[in-house]
Parts: sequence; structure tokens; C-alpha cells
Amino acid sequence: MAEPGEHRISLTIGTAGHVDHGKTTLVRYMTGTDTDRLEEEHRRGISIVPGYAELGLPSGRRASLVDVPGHERFVKNMVSGATGVDAFLLVVAADDGVMPQTREHLDVLRVLGIEQGVVALSKIDAVDQETAELAALEVEDLLESLGIEAPVVPVSGATGEGVEDLLLTLDGLAAEPTNRRRDGLARLPVDRSFVLKGIGVVVTGTLWSGEVRPGDTLHTSTGLRPRVRSIQNHGHPAEVAYAGARTALDLTGVEASEIEGGDVLLSYPVSASRELDVRLRLLEGAPPLSHGVRARLHHGTRSTNARIRLTEGEQLGPGENALARLRLDEPLTALPGDRFVLRSLAPQVTVGGGTVLDPAPTGRRPDPAWLEALETGDASRAVPLALARRPKEGMTTEELSLVLGVPTDEVSRSLERDARVEMVGEDLYALVDEVAVAREHLLAALKRRAAERPESPELTVAEARTATGLSARLADALLADLEISEVRVGETGVGLAGAEGVPPELEREADGLIERLRAEGPLPPATEPTPALRLLLKRGEAVDLGGSLFAAREAAEEVLERIKTVCRERGEISLGQLRDELGTSRKYAQAWLEYSDAAGVTSRTGDVRVLTRRYRRTM
Repeated sequence: MAEPGEHRISLTIGTAGHVDHGKTTLVRYMTGTDTDRLEEEHRRGISIVPGYAELGLPSGRRASLVDVPGHERFVKNMVSGATGVDAFLLVVAADDGVMPQTREHLDVLRVLGIEQGVVALSKIDAVDQETAELAALEVEDLLESLGIEAPVVPVSGATGEGVEDLLLTLDGLAAEPTNRRRDGLARLPVDRSFVLKGIGVVVTGTLWSGEVRPGDTLHTSTGLRPRVRSIQNHGHPAEVAYAGARTALDLTGVEASEIEGGDVLLSYPVSASRELDVRLRLLEGAPPLSHGVRARLHHGTRSTNARIRLTEGEQLGPGENALARLRLDEPLTALPGDRFVLRSLAPQVTVGGGTVLDPAPTGRRPDPAWLEALETGDASRAVPLALARRPKEGMTTEELSLVLGVPTDEVSRSLERDARVEMVGEDLYALVDEVAVAREHLLAALKRRAAERPESPELTVAEARTATGLSARLADALLADLEISEVRVGETGVGLAGAEGVPPELEREADGLIERLRAEGPLPPATEPTPALRLLLKRGEAVDLGGSLFAAREAAEEVLERIKTVCRERGEISLGQLRDELGTSRKYAQAWLEYSDAAGVTSRTGDVRVLTRRYRRTM
């Protein structure tokens, strides 16, 4: 029989409710796990940090239970526990009824988009039937006022009464599909990081999406690349961490001081954000929110202060929603579609929250058309807009999926159908018009090069990249995938298909020039670098002495041999000695000595040259 940790988690359930309403007791009865793991929690009798337990359901499905704190001072931890939850288990004590934290926890759950769940009316063993019925009616009225449909199940965590009915109700929720993505990007928001003796660095969290296996390399927004050595799901060794599972990872390649609660581990590197473009929603009971106000943002296991800049208007009223840009005091790793919670700074209460639309916004103000396309989740509408925002870069299917918050298969279908988009190379996509313009620019650059430099009509790869006007990655993909009949890409560079050979008239001119240079020997006349001369230089038939002096290769070899001979006989050679040796002027002697230095034959010492070690030999 497989260990519990090997089972996929069908549902992640977050418990919520006021302090002392019996959440932890109920979880302990259902799972046998005491989620109050800190000494202070036992001493004070309240949950301070989220506790976790694996819950077996009557059908054999398994759920992950997150027992989040109920005390108002620990709402931050309630948010981190509730993020990534699929359904709620709201616990309301029959002897107390609805309390302030009951309402705030429901507000947090609503803001996070968690609207399916069950209400456990706890402590029914401590009250009479009439009191329990009144408490149930109060809960139903609250749910109805918030537009939430959820069954109310009377239970006792002390006696077990009603727990079987509660488990059956939760099992029904687990049978429904969740929105949790089990493929693609693996994402683990870290809530704890510590060192275990004999094991090393261990991080824990609830895996939001994807899967993690031993040997996988993960990424942080700071550039760390820890490797997974082993995995535990709910305390059991496992070969795979599935989305929704309470996960502990034993990591190598990272120090304990380099990773902490609030960090995020991902299977693909994602940069942290300082700004977020979002759809912001204010709770019905919250005070109006003004443009430019600061609030506390909670996202996953990270929280930071944020300044809110409304896209339209100076104020957002209770129950209203609007596009906004959030400027964060500290960076966090977010993706499109992520939910967040906003709490006021003073007093510290939940006022609203929303959905991340663009975690990497550009421009001074949000672009409503772009954000609305992201909000629809319609890949066919959003893909061209995403590519238009990076017109020179191109994007892969996976990159588009991350930017849009849409599964890769939906992105692929959109790319296949959209005539505005073109595949470049093996895996990059760009707008057809941008690719066409890049090809035109490349073709024009090649034609100019062929006209201006017929002796060397090819562009280097670097020059060709620049000519396209594209990023290096997209330009390389374009060059590897060129379908222009006029262009050829070879090992030496990029050129026009009809410019492989040297024009016959240029060949004739070069032949005549090299004969003249050979005739002049070591005393060539000054000349301009014509196409014919550049062709000779490219072929190595001529050499550049500097100062508009060019000589035949044979003349250069002869002069260098004479310099070597003088140096070996006399130990050195001066400008005057070479002038006399060649029977020429100082100008030529100076040019030949500098050429000799450049060729590595001699090196200058004061006013003379000596042979380099390579050319010395004993006479």
C-alpha cells in the first residue's frame, strides 16, 4: 500500500473562524494531527502560525487541511495559510455565534476568490438544541448577505458528533475539479526555512502549481538555483510533490541564510516585481479608498506596504472595483491571476484585495486595453498584444503562458490560429509585420554592403543581427530560419544569394593592382583602399603598412627577412640602418619597422628594435 504522502491531494482546505471556536480541536479529531506545533501556541491555547494536516476522506480521496490562526493579531498568518486554498472550512462555535473575526476571515477568503466551502457549527455538545439552531440561522444570514452558498454542518470536536457528515460534505467538494494547475510551472511559496541536523536546509510550503521531483533545480527571484535532494508530503517521504500538497524540500546549493519565509521557489526563473497592475476590489463594509493611499499587501507568504494609484478617479467606494497600479516597498514574486489581500495600516483591518493582471508593467500609467485583455483570459485576444509589447524580442509559448496567466495548450491553440503571428526558428513567436520589416532591413543592408564592398559582400552575424533591428535571440532565430530566396547564411556570415563570387571586372582590377605592387617591392606608392585593394588584403596577397601604404605579400616577407638578418648579425636594428638597408626614405623605414612590430617579429627598445624570442637563434 502506498504511503499517504504518495497520494495526489484532491483538495486544499483552509479552516477559518474566530479564536477559540474549536478549529484546531476539530482538525485534531478528524486527522489525528495536532496542528498547534509551537510551545507558545500550546501555552496560550491559540494558533499563531498555520498548521497543516493530511485528511483522508470517505471516498479514499485525500485533502490537505490548513488550520489558520483565528486571533486578530495573527491575520497575516491567516492570509498566508489561506492563499493557495481551494475551499474553506469555516468554524463557528454554537455558544458564541458569528464574531468579528468570523466576518474578517470570510472577507479574506472572498478576496482570495475562495467562495466554496463548508461551515462547521462547532461545540454543539456545549449548548442546547435551540441555541445551536439560532447560531446556525445567524451563520446562514451572514453567508446570504455575502452571496456565499455553503452548507452548515453541526459538529463537536470533543465527542465526534456530526464529524462523519462533515467529512462526507468535504468529500463532495473534493470530487469537483479545482482551478489548480498541475502542469507547467512549479511554484512553492516558502513559509518556513530551517536547518535540520544531518539533513541540511529544509523549506516548507504548499505547492501552488506544477510538480517537483528529487534532482530538480529550482529558482528564486534573486538568482539562486537550489537543487532538490528529497521530498516529504505531509511528513511522509515522497518521489513527487503534487500541486496542493503540503511539501517539505531538502535543498542543496543554498545556504540557510539565503532563503526565508516569503521567498518563492519556481521551476522557471521569474523576476520579482516592484509594481503590479491589478484589478482592485474594495469590501462592502470598508471605508472609501483614496488615490495614493498606502496599505498593507498580503500575497502568498509575503507581505509588504504598497502605495495604491487608481487608474481612473481619485477615490474607490465600498463594494466597487477598479484598475490600479500598486507600487511596493519590497519586491515580491507574482504571476497573472494571483490573488492578494489589502489591509489598512491603521486600524489594521482587511479592506479589500484583488487580482494581479500584469506583474511587470511598463509605461507611466496602466494600459486599460492590455489589462482588460489579460482579465478576460482570452489567449486569442491577449497573445498579439503581449507580442506587441515586446515587438523586437519574440516570446516562447511558455513565456507567453507566464505573462498571460493562461495554460500553455491554450496559448498554443491561439498561436496556431492567429494569422498575425509567425513562428521564427524552432520556438519563438513574433508579429508577422515585425518579422517582415526585419527581413526588409536585413535585405537592404546586404544590398548596400554588396554595392559598397563587392570584394567582401557578406555581413558578419553580429552585423546581420544589428541590421534586423531585433534582439539577439530573435535575430538568431530569424537567421536560422531565413526563407528569403535572395539571402544565404553560411559559416562565414550572411550575404546575398547572388553575391557568392567576385565580379569579373573586380578580379581584373585586382590582378592589375597586385602586379603593380609586386613591381614596386618595398617602396609602394601611397594609395586609397579601393575595392580591388580590399580584396587583395582579404586574400592575404597584400599587407597594410599604415599611412595609406600597401605592399605585396612577397615584398613584406622579403623585408622581414632582411630585418631578421640585420638583428641576428648586429643584435638590433635602428630606423637609419633599415633605411640604408632598403635604400629608401625614413617614411618607408618607419612604416616597415612598425609593421614588423605588429607582426611580432621585433619589439622596440628605446630607439632600436630587437627580435622577439620566437625569432632569435644562435649564430
